[in-house]
Amino acid sequence: MRSNVRACCYRRRKRANMPPKPKSPAKGKKPKLSKADKEKLKKEEAERKSKEEEEARLKSEQEEKERLERERLENEERARIEAKEKERHAAEVTELSSILQGNATALQNLQEERRANAKWDRYVLCNGSPDPTVPSEINTYINLWKEDKDRNDIDCVLKESKLTLSLIEEVVQHMKSLAGDQLPDTTEKYLKETIADLEALLIQKMDQASLLLLKSASEMADTETGNLQVVHSSPEITLMMWGNLTKNPRFKTFNFEDKKQGFELPKQLALSDIAIRMIKTKFDHYSHHCKTYKLKKKPSALIEEVDVEPKTEDETEGEITDLDAQNNSEETGDREKIENEESTEDEEKKDNAEKQEEETKVEQPEDAVEEEEEEDGWEEEEDDEDAVILRAYQVLGDVTTFDILSLPPQPKTVKSWVMTQVASDKLKFVKYPTSSESKLNATLSGTLPMGQTLDSKAIATAAAAAETLGAPPIGVTLSLPDDVLYSEEPQMAYWCPERKQWRLDGFVDIKYEEETRVLSFKTINSGPFACIQDRHINMPFQKWEIHPIELNHAKLIIIAAIIEVEIEIKGEFCCFRQTQDSEPNRELESVQNKWMAPQQLIKTLFNVGINLFPESDSKKYVSIQEKDLDNEFATYRQMALTASHFAYAWSRWNSEAGRDKIILQGCEQLDEFTPPHDKWSVLMMSSHRAMKLKISEEDDEFSEDFAEGTQFHADLYHMVCDLSTDPGLEKMRQSDFMFIDAVSQLLKATKLLTYA
Repeated sequence: MRSNVRACCYRRRKRANMPPKPKSPAKGKKPKLSKADKEKLKKEEAERKSKEEEEARLKSEQEEKERLERERLENEERARIEAKEKERHAAEVTELSSILQGNATALQNLQEERRANAKWDRYVLCNGSPDPTVPSEINTYINLWKEDKDRNDIDCVLKESKLTLSLIEEVVQHMKSLAGDQLPDTTEKYLKETIADLEALLIQKMDQASLLLLKSASEMADTETGNLQVVHSSPEITLMMWGNLTKNPRFKTFNFEDKKQGFELPKQLALSDIAIRMIKTKFDHYSHHCKTYKLKKKPSALIEEVDVEPKTEDETEGEITDLDAQNNSEETGDREKIENEESTEDEEKKDNAEKQEEETKVEQPEDAVEEEEEEDGWEEEEDDEDAVILRAYQVLGDVTTFDILSLPPQPKTVKSWVMTQVASDKLKFVKYPTSSESKLNATLSGTLPMGQTLDSKAIATAAAAAETLGAPPIGVTLSLPDDVLYSEEPQMAYWCPERKQWRLDGFVDIKYEEETRVLSFKTINSGPFACIQDRHINMPFQKWEIHPIELNHAKLIIIAAIIEVEIEIKGEFCCFRQTQDSEPNRELESVQNKWMAPQQLIKTLFNVGINLFPESDSKKYVSIQEKDLDNEFATYRQMALTASHFAYAWSRWNSEAGRDKIILQGCEQLDEFTPPHDKWSVLMMSSHRAMKLKISEEDDEFSEDFAEGTQFHADLYHMVCDLSTDPGLEKMRQSDFMFIDAVSQLLKATKLLTYA
């Protein structure tokens, strides 16, 4: 009991000595800190921040040290690789040059042998056809056929035209085979004049044959309609003739049913002594006369820069011209003859020198003026919206010439006498519209189809057409060829001989039936009609790949803007196919699976509407990342060298690399199966170095860092050798020079590294 009292007293005394208990703060309010507490907290916060800053500084210093160390190691590695590259560079350049020169020499020898054989075969042909490159022979042929009056009937003319067309093609190919710097101006001028003379002769003979048909039109008149309606055809030319013998206004519409060609005449023509001639040809003898057909001439300051690449190609690929072969043969085979004629030639040279001096004084200024006129004329045509610029568009398909002819007097039989009025021996063309018919008050009823009533809608349509063209138009129906691919709706153009250009004006009410491939329109124009299409409609390409199949056998796949194309290359020949994944086009069946030389394939595909072959001025019409031309063409040659065992493909990084660098994907492929994506490497080439990059095609950002464990090389060829196995290298060494040349031609023609 006493102990409890003592404890209680002790607790009372302790509570009395203790300071008063602070009041508890109200709920929801923080206790106020004293000044000392605040100072303490600030000090603790400052210490914490200082510590964090120190840790961040130490970490940053450590990262910087690691970065510098990493860069030092990378620089040392790069320096080591560059040192080795420098040691190998000269050897690699020499080795590649030796390989290219060896292939070029073999190709040159083969071409010389083929030219010699072709020249001999041409000499021993003995089929009566002249050599169009020999002036005496071709002039004799032209004069004899021009003066021949006994074989002007249409069947003889069509038969002879086959030879004439082959001679024109032979001259064209001969001009292409001669290098521009080795073709004398006089020779080029002569060959162009020969082509023009043969084309003019063909037109002249077709006119004479047409006149003979018209003179005997009444004898060949159709028993049902009473009018002349005949069709004569050959593989290249089809002549369709209609003569208005009855002048019945009900027969103003006529269709050549078998050819799906036809016309519809206005009333004033349906009542006239006229004939309608439609000539359908598989060739185009007009476009090459247009100023925009060839590349625009560049200023003299740029000529040297442009000429660098062809000279380099000639040195590396050994392309020899017919003129070289001719000169070589003259130096070896005709040396004795030349020595005997030296004295005669010396005398002729003196006379010719004086003539050339006089001609030079007179002709040089004229040539200079002509070139200036061509430049100015081009600019005018570019400003003319209706003029077709043939650098941007191509004439596609057949050319149909629509002519309105004057019907000559027909023979009349009176009792037992046949009387024929003497008429001109020249075919007369009817000009439409005439000055009176150009007035808008001309009758409009002739523009309506037979049997159609003159309702308000028809009258309004006819009036609109007449107001647009200035006269009642002629309706024309054309059948487009089944073996030509039109990737867009065909656009009509007519040839203007005065301006020497294709033009778009003068057409109304153009309709195209895709299923029947029939095109109809109304126009007041006459003469040659043709469809045009954008030359670059398939550019730029989306993707491309080239895969080896086996030795001297590869496959090039191009996914263009509209069509997917597969070109198989085997030896020196190649063939075209549509890819398995693409929708087949029946228009291309005639050119599929046909083996031909690369240049022949390029021409064939272009003529059927597949232009995958840009020219040097195509960059004006296609948005591309232009590349250094020397580097680009060198890459094509080296890709061809390795095409038997190494696959290449488009890289999305190529457009980001700029002009001086080329980037593509590459992978060794020893069989026909495409390697998986993770096996492909990203390769970069510049004008002096080739390297494998660290990035892949799936990375987010582009980087030029080289892959670890790789080496720099002087060119793509040696880099591929470094990435290849022994079996692959053995395949590459066994590649035939003709296969290498075929691959190189196709790659250079398509320019995949620039236009994809």
